[in-house]
Amino acid sequence: MFRTALLITAALVLAGCASRGTQDCEAIAGPGWSRLSATPADGSELLVRANLPDNAEVLWFSQGKDQVMVCDPSNSLVNPGCGGSTAYQFERKAGAWVSRGVLLPVCD
Repeated sequence: MFRTALLITAALVLAGCASRGTQDCEAIAGPGWSRLSATPADGSELLVRANLPDNAEVLWFSQGKDQVMVCDPSNSLVNPGCGGSTAYQFERKAGAWVSRGVLLPVCD
């Protein structure tokens, strides 16, 4: 009985942390960005450019077909009070992806 209660509590805590990371990424993206349901075709290339592993559990956003953002919510689990997710924004120019920089949440 105690073991079952402990497993349920752990699952709820982890789900809360995961949703916090999703909220952080959505806040960084802001208005005008749409969350993608799947990794874009050039996702592996963009993960390399963002210095993230190919198997990273990230969230993808787009603003039209030529702007993509990849957000890594894993740091939000380390610092849940302040967020901590990191996003990398890319723009396609002349057929090649160009980095538009790293985006971080602002903490009070």
